[in-house]
Amino acid sequence: MKPSIPVVEKLGRHCWRLVNHGFSMNTGLAVGQERAAVIDTGSGPREAAGLYAAIRGITGLPLVVINTHAHGDHVFGNGYFAAHGVEEFYASAEAIEHLRVHGHAERELVRFLEPEMASGQGDFTNIVLPQEIVAGAGTTLDLGNLSVEVFGLGTGHTPGDRLVRSGPVLFTGDLVEEGGPPNFEDADPYRWVELLGRLEQECTEDDVVVPGHGKVVDRDFICYQHREMRAAIACGQRFVDSWPRGSFDATADQLGQLPYGAEQSAIFLQRLRQGMP
Repeated sequence: MKPSIPVVEKLGRHCWRLVNHGFSMNTGLAVGQERAAVIDTGSGPREAAGLYAAIRGITGLPLVVINTHAHGDHVFGNGYFAAHGVEEFYASAEAIEHLRVHGHAERELVRFLEPEMASGQGDFTNIVLPQEIVAGAGTTLDLGNLSVEVFGLGTGHTPGDRLVRSGPVLFTGDLVEEGGPPNFEDADPYRWVELLGRLEQECTEDDVVVPGHGKVVDRDFICYQHREMRAAIACGQRFVDSWPRGSFDATADQLGQLPYGAEQSAIFLQRLRQGMP
């Protein structure tokens, strides 16, 4: 099993972004004087091994792990980190329950990048559930002369999404996406767009925003994603209203009018219909 070596970018005095090659998923690292926090662990032991080696090139301090949500590309490295001494894993109760119930199905997501993880065979392929529950009100972790805030704004990309802030650096998980369309498979678009509006108001021009995938962005990008999703919902509602009652009858033309590509636009419309009164 060959490790996947991430690209490392320093974002400030205490924070780093580690870019995993497979899904361009961003792992975060915040380093205090006594311990360090790892935000999301990759899609399996190959990515996790590369992440761990890169992190150990930055710090030798004890580690804690924060999972922003329960999708496999963000949590399937937990087993590797647990086997290398990490004892504290943080996530929302909703994310923990999703991983408990749907963890095996999530393995299919990583079959091409992490065949051992997909099959559940090999070292470090066990699914590790976080034990430390972060409620919506959030919690603050003291890393030693550096605090990180773990908090939620509500359901968006998934139930129980959590964000992590360390000073001006904000790790959003997949609530913010760069370089590709948002993923709506477990989403509530109506609540997600409200959450983006709140995030737009709470961010400042000085914030460094690390999305779940893609390049580092800023408040202006959150504003853009908010406007885009708001317009997509208005358009999508008209499409859903035009279908025969109880059917899913999206046309190629309708999918083409949405900004997310055919696959995610179809999922978006399905989720939209499910959430409509």
